[in-house]
Amino acid sequence: MAIEKMEMLSLSFSKPHLNSVLDKVKEETSFYPQPARKIVNNVKGVVTIEADSDIKVMLDQVEELAAKISLPLVQGKVTMLNRDYIEKALKDIAEEITAVAHNKEELVKEMEEDEDAYALLDGMSQTSLNLEELMSTTYLTTRIGRIRKRNEDKLDYYKSEMAMFLKLGESKKHIYCLYITPNEHHLMVDNVFSSMGFKDVAIPEFVHGTIEDAKRELQQQIAGMKKYIQVADDKLRTIKELRQEELLKIYSYLAYTQGLEDEKSFVVDYSSRYAIYGFIPSRLAGEMVNHFNGEEVEFKSYPCDIYEDRGIIAPTLTYNPVWAKPFESIAKVKQQDHVDMTLAFAVLYILTFFLLLGDLGLGALLVILGLLLHKKNSGKLLTVLGVATLVGGLAYGNAFYVVDLYHSLIPQGNFIHRFINAALLLVLGTYCINTVKVIYNEKSMVNKVFSMKGIVGIIMALMVAAYLAISIETHIVVNYLPLLVVLVIGVLLILFKNAIHKKNQN
Repeated sequence: MAIEKMEMLSLSFSKPHLNSVLDKVKEETSFYPQPARKIVNNVKGVVTIEADSDIKVMLDQVEELAAKISLPLVQGKVTMLNRDYIEKALKDIAEEITAVAHNKEELVKEMEEDEDAYALLDGMSQTSLNLEELMSTTYLTTRIGRIRKRNEDKLDYYKSEMAMFLKLGESKKHIYCLYITPNEHHLMVDNVFSSMGFKDVAIPEFVHGTIEDAKRELQQQIAGMKKYIQVADDKLRTIKELRQEELLKIYSYLAYTQGLEDEKSFVVDYSSRYAIYGFIPSRLAGEMVNHFNGEEVEFKSYPCDIYEDRGIIAPTLTYNPVWAKPFESIAKVKQQDHVDMTLAFAVLYILTFFLLLGDLGLGALLVILGLLLHKKNSGKLLTVLGVATLVGGLAYGNAFYVVDLYHSLIPQGNFIHRFINAALLLVLGTYCINTVKVIYNEKSMVNKVFSMKGIVGIIMALMVAAYLAISIETHIVVNYLPLLVVLVIGVLLILFKNAIHKKNQN
């Protein structure tokens, strides 16, 4: 209904109360603290305070350890913990986890290499290629490996006589292959395949026996590694069961503390006291003061533009009913507008969709789409318009404009005319609302009246809209002379006003 009147509020408090004040500042969703570095203006003895970087380091360590044991981190009840206790606990847990996790990573890496080699050998067993001869040729270069499956189509762009490509097999993510190229072209061809993510796959030494023997041995090695990996997983699961409560307790404390550390960027250090500056809607300033009751905080109010020269600009906030809030994206309110036209846009769109576009089928689709996008403002907007369309559909009694479910409760015309009228109404309404906003913000009375974005402009737009509406709805040939007279007079008044304005400037 209006743009919130903002004010700058300062909170001054003694240093021992820092954490408790920051905690309450975090809870205040209507308070917008400003960076302390903008408030401090090279005044001797006035500085900002730095966040404790060690908290972030320890928090990252907890998240890394939790990832290794597949522990979901959820912030719970905060228990105050000693820094020495946290450091010792994290060191002990890291020693337990790191050795097992590192061993597992090595096993997984070796198993993947063996699986790649097996896939290649399996593909080669279906061909008559002699791998030893290919690898020992004098004038040809042979590469054996894999490319990313998503790059398979790119091979069509690189077909040439410089390389022979042979697909040996594939997995969900990779294609196993080999390519052969003359030695003089191998650098160019290697570069092409490298761009497609080609990776060499090492063939174990025992491949020099028969391929089938090599495949069997690889299968045995892969099976053995899977058992070792399972043992490592069991150890990590045991560590998780024993340490998860402790890790979650540490995480909750560190996450809470890091939140307070982030808030320190808003704190100005006046040597003997701390202070925080921020914007708040004037109507909520009293509630803010009451929220800090008992914290020995001193409050002082300033005009919201007091620090504009330092780039501290008050946010533009609007105060509208819940059903109208989605239309704020259409109104596009700015602080310098001094007026919020959101409610006018909400009424315009809701009435248009209710009276002119009302339909049960379209309304249901808009509501469903809005609910699917409920996290976005566009989804909330579609939901409101969908409800308006549904209610209109109940009055008209039709679905998708072609199925009449019952006799309409209000007169309805051809649905094409309804769409045309809806478009005209939205265009005209938008123009009038925006023009009223311009008139409200305009200081010159002459410009308020004799301007295309003034009263004269609104009258001209209304005349054109009335002429079009009567012509479309009644199919009567309307005399255009009154419209022409109004438009000519309007243009002459605007030109006269512009001429007077230029003369005054000269």
